[in-house]
Amino acid sequence: MQRVGSGKEAGIITAAEDDHAIVVDCTGLTITPAVVDTVALAAGRGQRSEYVATLAPGNTSDFLVLPDGLAADVPSAVATLLTRPEQVRALVAAGRPVRWSGADVPGRATAPEAGVPATGDLTGGPRIGTWTDRNGFLHQELTADGRYDETRGGRPHAYQGRYWIDGDRIDYRDDLGFWAYGEFRDDELHHAGYVMKLR
Repeated sequence: MQRVGSGKEAGIITAAEDDHAIVVDCTGLTITPAVVDTVALAAGRGQRSEYVATLAPGNTSDFLVLPDGLAADVPSAVATLLTRPEQVRALVAAGRPVRWSGADVPGRATAPEAGVPATGDLTGGPRIGTWTDRNGFLHQELTADGRYDETRGGRPHAYQGRYWIDGDRIDYRDDLGFWAYGEFRDDELHHAGYVMKLR
C-alpha cells in the first residue's frame, strides 16, 4: 500500500500530451492493490511478466484509492470495495478506471450475475469439463452452472467457487473469499503457474 500526501480529494486528469494517459491525484489517500498475488509475495514467481495485479512498472494494474481510515491494510481495503463501494474514491481495473468517487464510470461493463458465466449458457460448450495439468496434480472442473471444483495433489474439493469467462480470460471467486484468474490459450488453460488441457 502507498499513502500519498494529505489534504486533497482525488482527481482524475486525462493528459492528452502524454498519449492520453490517466493521471490520478491521490493526495491524502491510500493506494492499494485490488488483487493480491500471494504466490508472488512468497517469491513463487521469477519474472515480472508472471506477476498478477502488482503495481510494478510495466504491469497492467488493478488498484484501489481509498481514504486512509478505510485502508489500514490490503484485506480491509478490499473488504471496503466489497461491502461499501460508495466509499471507494477510485477503482482501476486492467489499467482503466471503472469506479470513480463512489459511482461507476459511465459506459463501464456491468458485473455478471452471481454464478452465471459472462458468456451465457455454457452447457456443452468447449470449455466445460475437467481441465488437468500435464503431471495430474491439478484437476479443475468447470460446470455449466458457473461453478468450479479443484482437486490438488489428490485432495478433492481443495478449492471451490464461481467463475466467469470473458473472451479468453477466466475469473474465479473462491468460496473462501479470494479472487484468482486464468487465461485460455488455444486448447490450454493457464492458471496459477499451471498449464492444463481439457481431458
